[in-house]
Amino acid sequence: MQPSTPKLAIALLASLALLPAAVGAGHPTGHVHDHADQTWPPQPRGLRNAVTLSTPGSAERAAEFQRRKVTERERVALARPEVRRMLGRRYNRPDLVEAGGKDAAEANIARLVYFSYENNATVEVTLDRTAVRGVRQIPATEYQPDITDGEIADAEGLARAYYEARGVQRVSVLQGNGILAYLPEGKGFYPTRVIYMTFRAGDESAPEFCAWVDLTTRRVLRTREERS
Repeated sequence: MQPSTPKLAIALLASLALLPAAVGAGHPTGHVHDHADQTWPPQPRGLRNAVTLSTPGSAERAAEFQRRKVTERERVALARPEVRRMLGRRYNRPDLVEAGGKDAAEANIARLVYFSYENNATVEVTLDRTAVRGVRQIPATEYQPDITDGEIADAEGLARAYYEARGVQRVSVLQGNGILAYLPEGKGFYPTRVIYMTFRAGDESAPEFCAWVDLTTRRVLRTREERS
């Protein structure tokens, strides 16, 4: 037999009385956070080096934290004679590639990826926080890491000096942009470290001048003027 309507209503009211009196408007899932010794949203205990990216200046702090990590790993890498030999005297600021595994031992493993201008090759150093585990040299034609801001600035300076020496004044008022150059028709990497520079009036403008700058030999390989 089904319960009568009055009895059903009384049962529902009784069950509602057992629920929390109010739910915070900031928790759309209905979760009521009453743990005074914790933060919301929950965070792992012992969390360190966390950078909140939603506050003013957080991007700069995150970038500085990343630079410190690279510097710490470089200190370990450059203490190894074999690494210094493969790098030579001229090389770029490296990329840091972290393993990020769940295992504590593997989580400390990282790779520093350089480009050596002196030896014209990519150098990959695998290491933990205290020692180098391996180092290898990769020919430039097989692999090159992404270019750095420092390399773009260097290539831009060489290109501007090239145009200035030839009396091309227009380039001096244009904005420079650089990317890693690849061989024509998708044939892979150049045999040297080549940056493709473009010069334009603004971010939305078409390039007016282009230059292929070789950082290995520190010279401009070729240029092109875009006709409007």
